Amino acid sequence: MKTGQRRLMVLGTGSGVGKSLVVAGLCRYARNRGYTVAPFKAQNMSNNAAIAKGGGEIGRAQFLQAQAAGLEPDVRMNPILLKPLGNKKSQVVFMGRPLGVYDIEGYRELKKELAPKLVEIFHEYARQFDMIILEGAGSPAEINLLEEDLVNTRMARWAEADALLLGDIEQGGVFASLYGTWSLLPPEDRKVIRWMGVNKFRGDPALLLAGFRTLETLTGIPVLGVLDHLGDLPLPDEDSYRVRQKPLQDDDALRILVVEWPHLSNRSDFDPLTGEDGVRVDFVPIDKVPTGRVDCVFLPGTRQTCGDLEAFRQSPLFDWFSRYVEEGGKVVGICGGYQMMGADILDPEKIESSRGWVRGLGLLPFSVRFENDKIARSVVARMRFSPFSPSDGGISAIRGYEIRHGRTVSHGSTEIFDLYEPDSGTLLGSDGLSSADGRIWGGPVHGLFEDDRFRSLFLGQFSLRENVASTPYREILESALDHLGERVHAAFPLLNC
Repeated sequence: MKTGQRRLMVLGTGSGVGKSLVVAGLCRYARNRGYTVAPFKAQNMSNNAAIAKGGGEIGRAQFLQAQAAGLEPDVRMNPILLKPLGNKKSQVVFMGRPLGVYDIEGYRELKKELAPKLVEIFHEYARQFDMIILEGAGSPAEINLLEEDLVNTRMARWAEADALLLGDIEQGGVFASLYGTWSLLPPEDRKVIRWMGVNKFRGDPALLLAGFRTLETLTGIPVLGVLDHLGDLPLPDEDSYRVRQKPLQDDDALRILVVEWPHLSNRSDFDPLTGEDGVRVDFVPIDKVPTGRVDCVFLPGTRQTCGDLEAFRQSPLFDWFSRYVEEGGKVVGICGGYQMMGADILDPEKIESSRGWVRGLGLLPFSVRFENDKIARSVVARMRFSPFSPSDGGISAIRGYEIRHGRTVSHGSTEIFDLYEPDSGTLLGSDGLSSADGRIWGGPVHGLFEDDRFRSLFLGQFSLRENVASTPYREILESALDHLGERVHAAFPLLNC
């Protein structure tokens, strides 16, 4: 550890307690005060992935934390990413690249090999910064797994980090959760916990003081503070990326429906749309049927394209969707959802399915072929033409990313996008297709709607959304991260900046 370097860790009493946003807040507070700071999460389990600098996947939460720290995302921020596939199996991504698909026992063996590599990666990366803010995963008190832990108290010991143990009062039983977590840990792991804290509180913090005094007496660990609920900040919530729905109050509101696949991925594609005034985004599971007006349906990304397509066909939502298309509804597909829109999916290597061929939805004239080599890269997209309106000119330099095994084979139609490598400007290929009337279109690129011009063009096609004036998404995000940093520091003054 270099002289004066701080290494802090945020542990939680369970999943979803707010670790990711607290880490992002600490990173932003330190960065705004002139320190070099970086996030680190040894292992994340999420289907919400993003692309790091130079290619390779990391958890979307670490991508946000990198933005908070003012850094280019780096695979060393999240060396291990587990992408659940169902059937007790996950794809293991190490340093941004897939290692393979493992069941529980197989991964337990693999962790023995990865543990020393993690420690080496961390220390090599940490040398570059004044501060490292580490994040745990789930609960550190899974006592059946302590000996093979890679991401919680063992990682804190390897990193020589002091930890804040965070509890979520919204889940109920926060005092029992904090005390129970601490009490189940062996002495060497208790030592890394220097503070406790409470998150997502609504009300007067004075009501908690008696409980804090008792907790401090029982554990000898000071309760550092209380962070109020952050629901008013336009930031994604943890790895779940819960959407903050807006009430559909009048006929001027635009209603977008997103099909919530059983293996939904990259929910963050819709964050920029949820931040727009007069727009409501509803995620609808395939076993539900929506009511009321729907202006556009999105078929989003999925980790199981073939399986989710087959489940969709057998669901109550599919009949509704078929009628919606027949009646002239607008449909957009992204990545896996786009792949479903073609004539068929070929999977001869059985990468995603036990079947070598699956019939597609037949909405657009193309086929998809799955290949072993996974595309995981940042791209710059240039629109050849707009699917929204023939009079709209193309847009250049839309930054996005691809994460896919499928390759599109057009049946003779002109693609919407030319895709370029961001640094060299090399043409990577063309992709994305549209119906002749622009009512149905899709493409493999994530992050399109973060581009303000593209989002404005998309929203402008709806008659109820004339004179669209999109708020710059980057400005919204940067302002929210600044507020997050101040609020996290006020609650948990861990940084003497």
